[in-house]
Amino acid sequence: MTAALTQARTEVAAALAGVGATVHPAPPAAVQPPCVVLLPGAPWIRPRGHVTLEVVAYANPVGGADALTALENLVESVRGALFASGLAPGDTDQPTVDAEANALSARTPITIRTTCH
Repeated sequence: MTAALTQARTEVAAALAGVGATVHPAPPAAVQPPCVVLLPGAPWIRPRGHVTLEVVAYANPVGGADALTALENLVESVRGALFASGLAPGDTDQPTVDAEANALSARTPITIRTTCH
């Protein structure tokens, strides 16, 4: 039997399958943009089986406007794919520079209902 938290990540990853970037349902050993990574959100587990995940979009900082445009396109694809799958994303944070990944990134929380209590 698959854990409810794993099922939540799997459901969100499946919804993102067509965004045009690699989707990691769990943190990879190294981030290689462009990609999308699913991370536990805050609060991670709430009453009545509500689970929050952070959908983090990464784009290479190829330089100024190009990097921002790439991130904007990826974020729009992510949000569109989530809405199309009946999953309502929260507000997307402003882009930040992720020095470890050498990339621009933006986080979008999503809360879904699971059997986790």
